Amino acid sequence: MKKFLLALSMCSFFLVEMNAYADPPAANTSDLNKQPVTHVDNTWYSQPKAEIRILNKLESSVTNLTIPVGGSAQYKTLTVAVKKCIVRPITASPDSAAFVTVTDSQLPTNPFAAWIFVAEPGASVFEHPLYNVSIVGCTGEVDKNPIVTKPSSTPATEQKGQSSPNDLEQSLERSIQSQH
Repeated sequence: MKKFLLALSMCSFFLVEMNAYADPPAANTSDLNKQPVTHVDNTWYSQPKAEIRILNKLESSVTNLTIPVGGSAQYKTLTVAVKKCIVRPITASPDSAAFVTVTDSQLPTNPFAAWIFVAEPGASVFEHPLYNVSIVGCTGEVDKNPIVTKPSSTPATEQKGQSSPNDLEQSLERSIQSQH
């Protein structure tokens, strides 16, 4: 009897394994056409605050600032403003990004204005002799409406002189494209 039960359990094990490798049933193509196609890789969600980290190279100290989107904060001679803070959905590889403008009252240079990514900190770097500015992440309640970036059909050189309501989204698209 034990041999019979052992043989039966081995057969059921092999049947389960065979079904795992079997081809799935063919899907009805009309059902596939009804479902929207989503590109998770290009989806981001807004959050109301950005966590910014400033490294003071001279003092060897790190300061974290929580800045609301649309607001700014002072650190010594720097003014850091956040225009947007976005995160990836939990189903995608984790990343956060913020569109940051940094000005220094002591240096008469153009202000830094770019997207800074958590996962790709070298993609856009604030170059300064005393400070490094990076993003730690975004905080606050996640906006329910996704931002889906689409590859731009117009070259970046043509877009520079134009301004539109979607300038931040267009600059995000260009930043993402330059990373790949």
